[in-house]
Amino acid sequence: MMSQPIRAVYSDGQLRLLDPVALSEGQEIQLVILSDADRVIAALGDLLVEIPDLTDENLNEEALAHEVENGFRGQRPLSEIIIEDRHEGP
Repeated sequence: MMSQPIRAVYSDGQLRLLDPVALSEGQEIQLVILSDADRVIAALGDLLVEIPDLTDENLNEEALAHEVENGFRGQRPLSEIIIEDRHEGP
């Protein structure tokens, strides 16, 4: 059986399942309990990006300009793309 998220409500010391489960009577399972906030953080965790400290003393403007230039290498200038879009219209 693959792991699956199951919603439950805790009441009077017991978990009451809100979703159906395919378990055999007496089957032992393991639970991971996540609050709504923990679920959101876990779901969005892959979207978080660590941003390096770019204070003036850590910023190498020449290296940054070189990285930007390499990123746009081989692409048309933005001004050409804008002019083309204006000619094509909505």
